[in-house]
Amino acid sequence: MSTPETQVLHPVRVVEHVRIPMPDGVELDATLHMPDAPGQFPAIFEYLPYRKDDLSAGGARPHHYIAQRGYVSIRLDVRGTGSSGGTAIDEYSVQEQLDAVEAIAWMARQPWCTGRVGMFGTSYGGFNSLQVAMHRPPALKAICPMYFTDNRYTDDCHYKGGTMQMLYDMATYGLSMVVQNSMPPYYDAVGDQWAQTWEDHLKAEPWLLPWESNHVYNDYWKQGSLCENYGSITAATFLIGGWRDGYMNCNLRTFENLECPKKLLIGPWLHARPDSGVPGPRIDHLHEMVRWYDYWLKDIDTGVVDEPPVCIYVQQYDPPQADRPLTTGFWRYESGWPLERSQWKPFYLADKEGLQQSAPVETGSASYEYNPTVGTSFGLFSAASPHILPMDQRVEDAYSLNWTSEPLTEPLEILGYPEAVLHVAATTDVAFVVVRLTDIAPDGQAALVTKGVLNLTHRNSHETPEPLEPGKVYSVQLQLDATSWLFESGHRIRVSINGADYPNSWPSPKLYTGTVYVGGEAASRLMLPVIGPQTEQHATPHFLPPPVIPSTVSGHGERPIWRVTRDYMENKTEVYLYRSGFTRVNDTLSFSSKAEATTSVFERNPARATIRGLSQVVLHWPERTIDTRARGQIESDEQNFHVTIQLDITMDGVPFHQRRWMKSIPRHWL
Repeated sequence: MSTPETQVLHPVRVVEHVRIPMPDGVELDATLHMPDAPGQFPAIFEYLPYRKDDLSAGGARPHHYIAQRGYVSIRLDVRGTGSSGGTAIDEYSVQEQLDAVEAIAWMARQPWCTGRVGMFGTSYGGFNSLQVAMHRPPALKAICPMYFTDNRYTDDCHYKGGTMQMLYDMATYGLSMVVQNSMPPYYDAVGDQWAQTWEDHLKAEPWLLPWESNHVYNDYWKQGSLCENYGSITAATFLIGGWRDGYMNCNLRTFENLECPKKLLIGPWLHARPDSGVPGPRIDHLHEMVRWYDYWLKDIDTGVVDEPPVCIYVQQYDPPQADRPLTTGFWRYESGWPLERSQWKPFYLADKEGLQQSAPVETGSASYEYNPTVGTSFGLFSAASPHILPMDQRVEDAYSLNWTSEPLTEPLEILGYPEAVLHVAATTDVAFVVVRLTDIAPDGQAALVTKGVLNLTHRNSHETPEPLEPGKVYSVQLQLDATSWLFESGHRIRVSINGADYPNSWPSPKLYTGTVYVGGEAASRLMLPVIGPQTEQHATPHFLPPPVIPSTVSGHGERPIWRVTRDYMENKTEVYLYRSGFTRVNDTLSFSSKAEATTSVFERNPARATIRGLSQVVLHWPERTIDTRARGQIESDEQNFHVTIQLDITMDGVPFHQRRWMKSIPRHWL
């Protein structure tokens, strides 16, 4: 047998600042990692707004790996970012997608290309891999989106269950994009167009303003949401996700609905690539990607399509810890999704805080007082660093209604989307409900398995919310986030209900009492997607360990801070988040970065909530130092959100550019 082509490792040469023209005259900037060998090769590209030449220079490592294995691997700056021309008008714009379609056609025409193109990306690049594939560019044959979503409203980082995200947009992403979209291109890329290109970058409006202004699922969010037309993708699609990622819900759902050739891998990770992700175990996902591309772009039979199409990591209990490095569990193949051996098993909420498998005959109710400070141990919504896993849930349980099962006499495994069916009433017209599923160890430690959040005004629709009638009992179905979990014998299952997910979600504005009704016709219950043993036995998945890939980029940073402060005199809770770092890209280029944010909410006045944030990047060039920083704040009252953003750029310590934005946004049943 001849040596498979994927085993022949080519030397790699890097070609920087290749300009790809767009029909309107704007040029996108690309870096090509090319096999230093004769012949034609397929092209594979990643398409991001995160400045490939400095802020995300470390992301070049996968491209070296891919190019070694016989592909021209390309990093491409999105229009208006990095060294590309134009203005970044918004994330995931139609223009951005059409630019990629044009770039794919350009790649396919190049003399070094076989005419076949692939695409991949993590997070933003996972989103636009799907969005570009929806346009069906003829040369695009295979994609690999990682940590993406198919619904930009329900499962992106801006809204969750009809609640508006609080910490993430201002503290870790939205404000950082104000900075990144305002930074200059590189002289080597644009030459005498340097000044004009930077002026075009500076025209960008803060992306977070339309995010905060569109409170319901409307045309703004439907654009770029694959759920509107799963059948639009024909390229072979390899989906990669993580159970602890913020984008955990889309993976099973997207796989089920896609009509193209498809494959799915879900590990235990937060929002980091599987070869560096936490919690581990880590794997060489690049090897799996290349096997996929070899089959679809090179016609090499790697056996990848002969394997079961779904591979999942089954999670088990670990003592809860915010920075836990590993998840106990095991890998398993599945023949598809949904599973025939899956069945819904109800666990009924009973009187006296019992959780039982038989429907209780006696009726009853339990009430909780909405406390807007609950949620600080739920973990940080994972779509960027710092990676903060859920902590012991017993602190939050003190402010929640809890129903706990007897110790399990045998293991119980779930896979999919648990669902809470609740009969619930609130004493106000706007209220949120948060349902947590927890694994209680014999020693009492409480590990969060998954949770679900629902703004009850969205109980019937995310498009047309309706206020609650105070005191009226509603039957509500609340889907919890997707998970795979094996409850062990001797452990107990707990369902907890409260009214806040602070600081992930913005607190609802009015104090209220929530009442959950149990027993009889009002049989509030948790429905678990329980799976039995496989009838068709598959081999155990085995993955290569993470590869060692050389990099010229080095850096260091302080340990992130996640600090919760409670002022019992003011009845005020604050969460403080801080991270910083320094990166040396090469001998002549380095940058330092810092981000911090403080959220606050008052226990007795939840309408009064605030987040203040700072995002800063300092570019250290040989000829100048450019300091770009943005400060932002959102304050709320009962009727409005008040947003202020200030952008300041200095060059060599001298003020260069300033701009500010202010907007008051009416709360739309939030």
